[in-house]
Amino acid sequence: NDDLLEKKVLFQKALNQLPEKQKTAFLMNKMQGLTYKEIAEILNLSQKAIEKRIGLAIKALKQNIN
Repeated sequence: NDDLLEKKVLFQKALNQLPEKQKTAFLMNKMQGLTYKEIAEILNLSQKAIEKRIGLAIKALKQNIN
């Protein structure tokens, strides 16, 4: 399906435009299935910082895909 392929390409482009810190936290959560708490422990950050990074990543992805 061409439409799906196009969406995947748009998503990948948007993902690549994210700041590295946001991209890392987002991928750890969405691709590796880690919780915010687990990511915070791995990256030695507060859970609040992880929530903010992932929130900003999702916001940027939505803006860049639509």
